[in-house]
Amino acid sequence: MNFRKTLKGKDCSLTRFKTDDAKTADLLKDLFTENEIAEFLNQEYLKNRTKPKIRRWMKEKADHPYEIWYVIKWKTRHVGYICFKWRKHYDEACEISTAIHKDYRGLKLGFHSSKLLIDYILDLKKFKYIVGYVFLTNKKAENNLRKLGFSMNNRLHKIITKEFYGSDGSDKEDRKYNLMVIYGNKFKPSLPFGE
Repeated sequence: MNFRKTLKGKDCSLTRFKTDDAKTADLLKDLFTENEIAEFLNQEYLKNRTKPKIRRWMKEKADHPYEIWYVIKWKTRHVGYICFKWRKHYDEACEISTAIHKDYRGLKLGFHSSKLLIDYILDLKKFKYIVGYVFLTNKKAENNLRKLGFSMNNRLHKIITKEFYGSDGSDKEDRKYNLMVIYGNKFKPSLPFGE
């Protein structure tokens, strides 16, 4: 399946990662070294804090068969990233992940870019579920996901987390995230997964 290289919205646009984009590399360096959001980001991303590591990481993500990465642009500025990803062995669900540079938070760019990507994913009719993991204490992110149509689903949390990360995430002491879900356009919630 071919995925669009550019998604244009009223308030922002999304452009697929390119391997030689210096502005995106600068943006990622700022995001991956910002202490305020470090606990909310995937810890694998934070291993890439130097320009050479970030460029290698961007090359891997730009060509990845199961991860589609976009830079969020506002006017001509690179303000964040957003992606959706799934697993080779499990494509019933895709996970979205996003981060906005500290200078552009509060402009609703996270909301608008997420809405733009979610609408695109729904139009693909490829996934049964679109999921987002939200840090337990990050109520602002949870509220934003609810505004986008996500709802909490503990049963799917176990199933999808096991498929994506090898553990079902049910250990109360180790659990850091809740899973929120939107059902794909052509699918309706089935009884076992409804809340």
